[in-house]
Amino acid sequence: MKNSFTLIELIFVIVIIGLLASVAVPKFNQTKTNASAVSAKGIISSVRTAIATKHGEWIINDDLNSDDGYTPQGYPIQLDNASVNKAGEDLFDGNSTLPILKNPIKSCLSNNCWYKYKENDTDNNISYYAYKFTNEDNITLDYNGSNGNFKCNNDGSKSKKECESIIN
Repeated sequence: MKNSFTLIELIFVIVIIGLLASVAVPKFNQTKTNASAVSAKGIISSVRTAIATKHGEWIINDDLNSDDGYTPQGYPIQLDNASVNKAGEDLFDGNSTLPILKNPIKSCLSNNCWYKYKENDTDNNISYYAYKFTNEDNITLDYNGSNGNFKCNNDGSKSKKECESIIN
């Protein structure tokens, strides 16, 4: 009667566990990346809904000749006054004159965070944002106050297709 495992049996079990781990770890990392993309998409969806709401308020209130934070087309001129590449700034708060999100997003420079990567272009009503997945992986988006839309640009490391999947 045998009371213990042989060395070959133990090695065989360790090899099987190693093979299973080599399959599971990449799947886990992909799931984490997908979760980050879904989070980024959710935030952009919330901001787009808030922009559409502000545009609707502008139309309903007949502010067609107003310049109190709106472009002539009725969209918010800029979404915040956050500083570039600085953590702890309120993003998408509407710079206190025209609130966009009731609970703004805090910028940070670590992974899975939003931040402002460039100063607002006040002449063209454009604000510049980035979402950092990892130190090497990010997307960059431009908000255009003339039409209330976000646009992907090629400054980020992720492909334009991946970026567009987040804003569409």
